[in-house]
Amino acid sequence: MSVKASEHQVRVLKALRAGGLLVMHTRGERGPYYTLDGRWLSVTLVKGLEAARLIQREGSSGRVVASYQLTPAGESALAEWEAVRPPLTSEERR
Repeated sequence: MSVKASEHQVRVLKALRAGGLLVMHTRGERGPYYTLDGRWLSVTLVKGLEAARLIQREGSSGRVVASYQLTPAGESALAEWEAVRPPLTSEERR
């Protein structure tokens, strides 16, 4: 079964594939927040990626800071998305 990734999810998956660092920061009673290379991400975006099993947390739970990695399902969803939508040229990105 293939997972259809949204455009926002694909941006995160591409960043992870390129070596980006997706991190969950735990903070007391307010709950966690997430950053990708230092920029804040939506909790619902990260939780959606986790629920679809496109990313997974590295290490054990209960840590104050935990990073994520791309799963084989995430690689597959990204490859499927790129097969349908070829990469933008430098002119199209402007």
